[in-house]
Amino acid sequence: MKVTKTYVRLLTADVAKAADFYRRALGLATRYESPSWTELSADGGIVALHDGGAKRPTETHLGFEVDDIAAACSAVAREGGEIVAPAADQYGILVARAADPDGNRFWLAQPAPRS
Repeated sequence: MKVTKTYVRLLTADVAKAADFYRRALGLATRYESPSWTELSADGGIVALHDGGAKRPTETHLGFEVDDIAAACSAVAREGGEIVAPAADQYGILVARAADPDGNRFWLAQPAPRS
């Protein structure tokens, strides 16, 4: 199993508006853009904007894109972590919720193969 991307996910009420803010205010560059998920980058870091926010404070989420989500989930459990929610398809991406041994939660995601 190999981690292919690390990102911080922010929930937002309006993905396009939030993306414009981060591009204008901080100069982040667009890596990927859709109505519900947009990735912006600067100096190797990735901020992923996801719909579902409600103009109120929300949690920031740590996520790891992997090339084999089953192997990643197995490794988390083997090393003392926990799979909080098993991998499930969300819009063509396999997503699992995990926790480290201290209970800090994070996401694992495996994108569908690109054609």
